[in-house]
Amino acid sequence: MGRRITQAFALAALLVAAAPTLAQETWARPDGGAFVEVQVPAPKARDKNHPTWPLRARLSMPTDRYIHDVRGGIPMFAKLDVSGLSCGACRAGTEGRAIRLEPTLVFEDVAPRLWDVDGDGRPEIVVVESHIDKGARLVVWDYPRHDTPGSTELTRSATTDFIGQPQRWLSPAGYGDFDGDGQSEIAYVDRPHLARELVFVRKSGAKLTEIARIKGLTNHQIGDAFLSGGTRSCKGQDSLILASADWSRIMEVRLSAKGAIVTDLGPLKRKADLTRAQRCG
Repeated sequence: MGRRITQAFALAALLVAAAPTLAQETWARPDGGAFVEVQVPAPKARDKNHPTWPLRARLSMPTDRYIHDVRGGIPMFAKLDVSGLSCGACRAGTEGRAIRLEPTLVFEDVAPRLWDVDGDGRPEIVVVESHIDKGARLVVWDYPRHDTPGSTELTRSATTDFIGQPQRWLSPAGYGDFDGDGQSEIAYVDRPHLARELVFVRKSGAKLTEIARIKGLTNHQIGDAFLSGGTRSCKGQDSLILASADWSRIMEVRLSAKGAIVTDLGPLKRKADLTRAQRCG
């Protein structure tokens, strides 16, 4: 698993002096918690010419042009800001890139994610976008490479299809090599409050192509400002930790050549049990 960037990214804890409003460029949780922001540390041994270490991503520009309040009061966002080192070798400073969505789209997520979904040693930005008429889709954004001529802006490199109906959401569940074939997959829960189906996709050109779907699993309850569970990486094997559809059991899922392997790990008494289940040993 050395080719993958660690999943131990942290929500950046930043302080704000004023209460958040939709007029602000950035937003903080009403309880004073973290901005909707993630960052990834520099790797110990990578190409020194890579300009994106450490990489930092943030959702900004709150908007009310699409209403679907299932994420604990976190608003929709119109803008994605990403910054990285301006030059990988000199560490002279950072440079930023931003994308502002067209009026029919919003970012509907608890945070952007920095996941190396194509295995090139550089993180992509994985985030949920929603269309005002078509509902949610999962999107991979690429940060520009300095070694690629003409690469200067954030680019949307791969997407799932939209769910097809407004006020229908999906919640990212994790990423990793869940079938042990050396390629990374992304997992999300399709409509975690309604359909409760775990979906595995793989980046294939400009599409995130579905390779497996398992019913009866979820990772989010209405009103939570966070997603529960995530990837468990132990002894060279990646798996997912989620809840059963009724939130009564802790479930582990991985893939094999014959399909999904779903294991019941025991009763789910509190959501913190899902975090503990991600630990090895």
